Amino acid sequence: MTLPYLTVDCIYSILQRLQNDRSTLFKCLLVNRFWCRSTIPLLYANPFENMIEKNYSITLTLFFCFNKAEILQLKKQLGLSQINNNINFDKEHNPLFEYLKYLENYNSKLINSVIYGWFAKYCSDLLSSLSSQKIYNNIIPIFHQLILRQRFNSKGEIEQEFLKNIANICTNCRKFIINFPQTFKSSPFQHHDTSNNLIDNTAIVEKLCTIIQVQNKLKMFKIGNCHFLLNNILLSLGFQKHSLVHVEFIGIDFSNVSLKRFNDLYNLEYLKFEYCKGILLNQCESLNFSSFKLKELSFKSNCWNIGVTSLMNKYLGASLKRLSIVSPNISLIENISMYCLNLIFLKIRIFLHIDLSVVECFKNLRTRALSISILYDNIFFEYLVNNISIGISEISIYIDSCDNVKFKKFLDNCHGSFEVINLNQIIGLELLKIVLNYIERSNNYLKVLSMKLDKELNDKELKLLNQRN
Repeated sequence: MTLPYLTVDCIYSILQRLQNDRSTLFKCLLVNRFWCRSTIPLLYANPFENMIEKNYSITLTLFFCFNKAEILQLKKQLGLSQINNNINFDKEHNPLFEYLKYLENYNSKLINSVIYGWFAKYCSDLLSSLSSQKIYNNIIPIFHQLILRQRFNSKGEIEQEFLKNIANICTNCRKFIINFPQTFKSSPFQHHDTSNNLIDNTAIVEKLCTIIQVQNKLKMFKIGNCHFLLNNILLSLGFQKHSLVHVEFIGIDFSNVSLKRFNDLYNLEYLKFEYCKGILLNQCESLNFSSFKLKELSFKSNCWNIGVTSLMNKYLGASLKRLSIVSPNISLIENISMYCLNLIFLKIRIFLHIDLSVVECFKNLRTRALSISILYDNIFFEYLVNNISIGISEISIYIDSCDNVKFKKFLDNCHGSFEVINLNQIIGLELLKIVLNYIERSNNYLKVLSMKLDKELNDKELKLLNQRN
């Protein structure tokens, strides 16, 4: 009797479930060619993670991926030293796969540790003739050069201290994430001697600009805690205007920065500002002439006049599908209602307090889904219930504390057209009854109920839930 073949989807599903079991994945390589081709991307997505001694073989794989130029570089740095591990340095190898193009997480510190660990284990004689500093400064960068010249979709962070070494190597990044340390700042008003740090920091940012400019098709750029030369960075992003669709700024000071550079990014779809400061109303005016059709805009905990957020929504809102804002005022909600006419999802975070007259403006919002996160309830729900547009079919509520009485009052008085209700609440029997009564009142219009559980439903809760299915 011939055994039935597994479908392609079934094989992929099996491999996905094994992605954290590297020893089993290595065995899957030997099944047949298809299994081998399907397994390699999973094995080399994060090959440096959870490294144990026997897995240092990833370094050996890297040796076989070197091109001629890199082999010459390595031989030059090693000098007369040799690696007794059956590696032939006199020819270029042709590996079966471009292993490194599957790399998703790029962490130079971790990679350094793994490569050095391999040298320490297999090349102890080499370590006696070469200093650790030379291995880190002259040999390990050749491995980074190999990794970065390959076409890969990096989801990880490229640390700023490594920028000096890769400015002329890294050309195929799709995602570039860089977080500078909190101390990475420069101010002309500092009176203590920071000249050396200023030179180093300026050089690092200049290298960053070079890296941005030379990318082939950069799609996503995220930067955090950079407080100077931002005009240069924005200018460099213009070199990626044909491919760049996603930009995030975290903890950035936009003082004296021209936002006009954004107008060149005609493919931009996602823009996020988080913990940023320094943007003034007059800086926003140039966004009125933007060429891109933004799909998603996100604001979180920024330190500027809320009128800045309102003005950005006015100029960028026509094409928006998703919007995230914090503690809005009346002007901001009115601008969203007036200019964001294609909105599908609106997320509102409220910290501590909101002027309840703002809630009255919610009834004019034109969005299909509304997500509200609030730390302090007070009488917020009483105002919300009478100001939810019937056009909103999906509502998500995240609240630290909300008693069942207030929640019942909300569901008893709101419209009956919700298709989706997402609750960040632990569902007990009483709250479950409230929700199920709403479903009955709305003629079973509700299609999805999402709830938070800290335990399995008991028999009474399960019985009640099953009665309404």
